[in-house]
Amino acid sequence: MVAHILKLKLLLLANGFKRSTGQLIGVIIGGLYALGMIVMLTLAAWFLAGETAIDAELSIIIGSLAVLGWAIIPPLLTGVDLTLEPSRFVHFGIPQKVLGPALVLSGFISVPAILTIIGLVGGSLIWRLDPLVLPIAVVAAIATAVMAVLVCQYLTILATALRAKRRFRELTFAVLFLLLICLGPIISSIASAANSLLDWVGPIASVLAYTPLGAAAALPGALAHGDYLQFAVCLILAAVYLGGLYWLVNRATAQATVTPPPQQRAAKHSGLGFFKYTPGTPTGAVTARALTYWLKDPRYAIGVLMVPVLPLLFWFTGSQSGNYTMMYLLGPLIGVLLGFSISADISYDNTAFALHVLTGVSGRADRAGRALACFALSIIPVLAAAILPGAIAGEAWRIPGDLGLSLAALLVALGVASVASARYTYAVPLPGDNPMKTPPGNGLRVAVTQLATIGTMAILLIPVFIPYLMGWFQESQGLGLLTLGIGLVLGVGLLFGGIALGGKWYEQRTPELMQAVMLNK
Repeated sequence: MVAHILKLKLLLLANGFKRSTGQLIGVIIGGLYALGMIVMLTLAAWFLAGETAIDAELSIIIGSLAVLGWAIIPPLLTGVDLTLEPSRFVHFGIPQKVLGPALVLSGFISVPAILTIIGLVGGSLIWRLDPLVLPIAVVAAIATAVMAVLVCQYLTILATALRAKRRFRELTFAVLFLLLICLGPIISSIASAANSLLDWVGPIASVLAYTPLGAAAALPGALAHGDYLQFAVCLILAAVYLGGLYWLVNRATAQATVTPPPQQRAAKHSGLGFFKYTPGTPTGAVTARALTYWLKDPRYAIGVLMVPVLPLLFWFTGSQSGNYTMMYLLGPLIGVLLGFSISADISYDNTAFALHVLTGVSGRADRAGRALACFALSIIPVLAAAILPGAIAGEAWRIPGDLGLSLAALLVALGVASVASARYTYAVPLPGDNPMKTPPGNGLRVAVTQLATIGTMAILLIPVFIPYLMGWFQESQGLGLLTLGIGLVLGVGLLFGGIALGGKWYEQRTPELMQAVMLNK
């Protein structure tokens, strides 16, 4: 039975590559990128052999990061292959003493697991000059990989119920997104403190060596430096941690195989929500529905999260360089980002788009309602981003220009997005999916469509940008007022034009749009 489950896992892995050419190409590119990183790590370990005094600490930290990555990313953020979740085997009646070892072994039949083993074994070459330590280092690297997979499997079982809860998925997505956005400043801060960071390596590695993260990885360093007491203690701890994790995985597997998969409860609502505050017209109904999605659908969170993150990033960049010029472009950037967000509105609707089709909502009402909802949520952040930098800097002459360019950016973006979303759809994460999930085989089309949409917005903003730049260089409030006037006229005109043209295309292509969103393409 164990061999049968492993064979099924291999078949599922192979069939996953055959699902689509785009997915296969993506896996190949991602695999080549990961292999490139592994080759770099292996070469670094090869050339650092005997050349650094912190070889033991490096081994511990690299191994600990590998285990920590497996403990956080798959169980909590991206999810793992569903064949690793014992709850999927509830109905098969497989004995736990068979299912447990099979699931543990199947955890290594995946591209990330194989790459992790290769990478850790490659990193063990830092001990290549010591023939007695090198075999121990290779075994320790494999043990660290096993530890990583076991931790991932155990936390995956525990996180299955949590991932069924929408709030948990939204929270983990928000944390991951903020970490990715702030990765640049974090790396910059670490690099600037590199001298003092070296003083932290030793104490951090000393602590990690006695934890499940780095116990196995600490073995070659302890042996190479003649610290046989630490070697014995870490060897015992690594064996205890591995045995304990295997026991926990088996126990969790046994419990999961007699427990039905968690079911999501339907949310309870009272009142009419936003429908209470919008007019009783088709446009008002679409506006209320769109506002509800903006506040409750995590797929819209990227645009919303960028509002507080951009000022922090620009302020951090300015504090490093002493030039805060980018702060004056916050308004236009936020306007474009938030306005661009509705370019995927119809794609995000998925099957809910049938509400618009079956009720006969006109194209103009659909376009106007979605644009109005986005405008209602965007106008305050855009106004604040346009006014506050100039006011704080005591440069009141620039406020009219910043305001004109920012409002024009928002209105033009809404107009262009109203046309683009009625003409072009593409695959997006389905409702309830991880918002950062990328549907396979769709990357090139999405990139081209989004680049064309943003490029169109930039071209249409040129008549506003010219007087804005002239006013900026001349520090002229009069040119700023001219920018404000041109921006309002151009923005309002293009918004209404986009709603009209997008509504026309919407009505002409309603059947095609319905088919596209149902198939998520």
